[in-house]
Amino acid sequence: MNQNIKARLLVSKVLAVIAIVLFMATYFGGEPFAYRGPDGEVFFDEDNLSWQPMEIFIDMEEADILETDEELKTVLGKSFKDYFPNGIRLYDYVPTGWRAYLGGYHTMPIWKVTLDAPQYPKAAYPEGIAVYFTLTDFRGEVTEMNTINHYIGMDPMDVGGLYLRKIVPFGILALVLLVFVYIFYTGPGWKLLGLIPAGIPFYFLGMFSYMLYWFGHNLHEYGQFDIKPFMPTVLGDGKVAQFVTHAFPAVGFYTLLGVFICMMLSVLIRRKALKEAGQ
Repeated sequence: MNQNIKARLLVSKVLAVIAIVLFMATYFGGEPFAYRGPDGEVFFDEDNLSWQPMEIFIDMEEADILETDEELKTVLGKSFKDYFPNGIRLYDYVPTGWRAYLGGYHTMPIWKVTLDAPQYPKAAYPEGIAVYFTLTDFRGEVTEMNTINHYIGMDPMDVGGLYLRKIVPFGILALVLLVFVYIFYTGPGWKLLGLIPAGIPFYFLGMFSYMLYWFGHNLHEYGQFDIKPFMPTVLGDGKVAQFVTHAFPAVGFYTLLGVFICMMLSVLIRRKALKEAGQ
């Protein structure tokens, strides 16, 4: 194997390492991008219970357990039993230390949705009602957004992808491990080891789009507005009743897009180098 081919294989590995760094940055590096309210301070919504990890990431001595029907109705709406017929347990818990990082509490915002309405003047809400979607939960004006959703008969955000969000830490770990194996393995099927992790931004977009579709097509009669089933805006501007919505990528989506670019380039460079080497 000549030096030119070896150099290209090394470049392929370096690109894969960069992809791992971007994975880690997306999962652990969200603190600098925390949602800030109109006063410029980090906004903490104490009624936002969307971060519901597996119990191994929870300090049970510090967590409050919500498991009565009335408490759950307050959090999840009147129809929660339709989605969780066997009941559900929620934790009112703000993690610290290693649990916060490993459980995905500090993931970067991936997508941002803002909502404008006459009752939310720009002087008080410069960005409108803003909500960030991360890999594991929702941040920002979640309680306010849930109130607005109630007006149009839409379920609270907390029910969206509840169980899927619980397994995100293990999904990210699996994708990173695939990249590690990809770096050192060139046998049969090596391309899949690189291509599967590369799809991470599109996995998010697919699940995000499906979640929006589900919310928009499962409206309830308790809404004050008579709204027909609809597809909420995934990207760009939209309007529902008197509310104007804006949806666009946040910083985390671009880091995941960086993973895609690095892994695709890595696979293409390695494929050509191995082909020239006769492998």
